[in-house]
Amino acid sequence: MGIAMEKLKKLNFMGVLPYIGLIFVISVFYITSSGRLFQSYNIRIVIQQTVALGIICLGAVFVYSLGNMDISVGACLGLCTLIIITIVNATGNLLIGFLAALALALSFGLVNGAVSAWLGLPSVVTSLFLMFLGSGLQTIITIKTNTITSDYDFTFWKETSVQILTLVILAVILNYVFNYTKIGRYTCSIGANKECAQQSGINVFKYKIYAYLTMGFCISVASIFVLARTGSSSRLTGNGYHMDVMVALILGGMPLSGGMKSKISAALIGAFTYVLLTNGLTLSGVKVNQVPIVKALIFAIIVILTCRKKGNVLPR
Repeated sequence: MGIAMEKLKKLNFMGVLPYIGLIFVISVFYITSSGRLFQSYNIRIVIQQTVALGIICLGAVFVYSLGNMDISVGACLGLCTLIIITIVNATGNLLIGFLAALALALSFGLVNGAVSAWLGLPSVVTSLFLMFLGSGLQTIITIKTNTITSDYDFTFWKETSVQILTLVILAVILNYVFNYTKIGRYTCSIGANKECAQQSGINVFKYKIYAYLTMGFCISVASIFVLARTGSSSRLTGNGYHMDVMVALILGGMPLSGGMKSKISAALIGAFTYVLLTNGLTLSGVKVNQVPIVKALIFAIIVILTCRKKGNVLPR
């Protein structure tokens, strides 16, 4: 009985830890930034950054619940923005650009899920290939000009209400899919024990692809908000985004090994905490070149605190 109570207390603590971390980040940087953290202009910046990252993290939850990871996120996001802005400049039609970006992102997801399953490769190997491929294509497309800009009016997508509403709608839909459909339950089961899931009749190949396709869809949606914020795309757009997603999910309480403790809320809490952390460090006077060092230290601490399985620290 005593052991059970100890385990329950530990579980409850780990469940509320991301919320404690969020409150801590808000409190510390509100003080160190002399209140600038909550100025209206800064709040809009935080929302813009959180929405794009949060949408991608929502899709990433499905992949990470498998115990996998995708480091081609940034390259895929960069290509999506390049495709959208190129098509918009040529046709003036954002819908066509989005559909082209969606097709690209879904193709990335299909290759990530299918090839790694067919060849029995760790997903990180396939996504590494796609990362190099995507980065190479970004460089080729922007070889004549480092940055492609557009005169398209993204005012609608810049509206704070539109951004928040989009994030909320996607969060509600994906929360339902993750918690109340086979896709979510089976991806968690695969992450918990792949062999057991297979023996239980779960089609591991199919549900792995579903997870990566979900992430691809989220990347294509997020690319619109990235463009709305920047108004341009370059060979560096999306650079390092895979690490942002990974750190955000960890800050949100996502177990690195996936499994049944995976949760959609990790995407929202983690994205908000991560953006506030980055934004707060800058407002507090930390030099730009020192911010990655601070984030790396925090990342290491969180990994140590949240690792639950010995010998299986990182996603597969």
